[in-house]
Amino acid sequence: MAPGLIDKLTNFLMPVEEEPQPVEALPAGDRRAQLRVHSQNPAALKVFVASPAEYDDVKLCADYLKANVAVLVNYADVDSAVQQRIGDFLSGLIVVTGGASQRVSDTVVIYVPPHVDINKEMYAFSKRK
Repeated sequence: MAPGLIDKLTNFLMPVEEEPQPVEALPAGDRRAQLRVHSQNPAALKVFVASPAEYDDVKLCADYLKANVAVLVNYADVDSAVQQRIGDFLSGLIVVTGGASQRVSDTVVIYVPPHVDINKEMYAFSKRK
């Protein structure tokens, strides 16, 4: 009787692992995937690309930023005065919402909502002759 009690205690403290059932032994109608993936990451980042032609186009950009969508603004189609006004408005919105902005090129700026980080890496490219 003593070995039975020791065996029960051992099995209780260190349960015997069962062998996994091979895929071939599953019934033909029950061959479903056994993997489940759970992600803690937020949904994929959405980006709205805007090419404003006049100052009134800034409202659409602001609406996207307020909806937590990043906005990439290409200022190539507006003059420098309108570019300054749009940039000031969106920069003010970024300050109020807690987002960030980064100049990508002379005419392109990205504005992002608060939950997004911007990391700009500089690469050196050599010109081929």
